[in-house]
This record gives sequence, C-alpha cells and structure tokens, in this order.
Amino acid sequence: MEMFMDTNSVEYRGFQIVVTPIKDHEDLWDFQYHISKSGDPAATSIGHSISRRQTFGGYETAAIACDAGIEVAKIEIDNHIALSAK
Repeated sequence: MEMFMDTNSVEYRGFQIVVTPIKDHEDLWDFQYHISKSGDPAATSIGHSISRRQTFGGYETAAIACDAGIEVAKIEIDNHIALSAK
C-alpha cells in the first residue's frame, strides 16, 4: 500500500528540493525527492532535474522521512557541485 502525503520544499545552494513522504510497507514511511535548479525555466525538462525514490528501510513518521529525504538530496547537490568544479 502506497500513500502520498504533503510535500516539503526547500532551497539549497541554488537548487530547489521537493520531498514527498510515502507510506510504504509495514506502516513505515519512505520518501521521494525532486531536485531542480532554482529559477530554471526548463526545470521539468529531461536532463534538467533529478528525481529519486528511497524504498529501503523506513521511518516512523512522515516528518522524519521528509527530513531524511532533504538530507539525502543535499548530499547529492553537494556531490554534483564538487564534481562540476573539477
């Protein structure tokens, strides 16, 4: 059973992160996130944004899953910036 809840959105280092907690198996929560460049008119175009989903593990509440999704997305952004600088 998969149930979506309200999204949480934050800006981080010039990127927009949108995280949606998802109720998954055994009443635990997971998340999916979407990263796009802030202000990019092509943000929804293929190659201009990133979407990922975590379905391994699980969190007790939607809020905790959302916080975890934001942290994972921030790490991905940091990695992208570091690799782009080389």
